[in-house]
Amino acid sequence: MEELKAVNYGKVELIPGIICDGYVLDDGTACLSERGTADLLGMNQGSFQRMTPNWPPKTLEPFVNKGLSMTPKLIQVIAKNSPYQGRNIVVYDSKFIGSIIRGYAMALAHHKLRPNQTHVGERCVILLTSLIDTTIYTAIQQACGITPNIQQTVQEQCIILMKQ
Repeated sequence: MEELKAVNYGKVELIPGIICDGYVLDDGTACLSERGTADLLGMNQGSFQRMTPNWPPKTLEPFVNKGLSMTPKLIQVIAKNSPYQGRNIVVYDSKFIGSIIRGYAMALAHHKLRPNQTHVGERCVILLTSLIDTTIYTAIQQACGITPNIQQTVQEQCIILMKQ
C-alpha cells in the first residue's frame, strides 16, 4: 500500500484564535494535524497523544463510534504552501474528529467526565452548537444562490456561544 500524501494545506480557524493546520490527502480525506486536533479540543498535545494506546478512555467508550481507531496516521506533506512540506506528520481525519467531539459532549451531558476532562467536553459542546448553527445558516444561503464563508460563519457562531 502506498503512503498517503497531503496534497492541499490550509489554516483552519473554527474557534477564533485557535489556528489548526488542515490538509486534504491525495485520497480526498480531510484532516487536521495532531497538534491542530489537540488545540481544537482544548487539550495539551502530550495528553492527546497519551490517549492513543488506550483509546477510547472508559469515560468516552459508550459515546464514541465503535471500532474507531485513534492509531496515528503518518502522512507525507507535499502541499507546496505547507510549512511542513517534505516532512511526515500525524493527522486525524474529520470523521475521527467529529466522533471525539460528539463523545466528549455526550459524556459531559451524562456527567461521566473526570474534572480534568470537563473543559474539553465544554469546548466540544461549543463546537457542536456552532457547527449545527453554521450548517443550517449556510444551507439556506446556498439554496438562495449565495456562496457563504463557512469558516467565518463558524467563528461568528463560536464567539456568540462563548459570550453566552
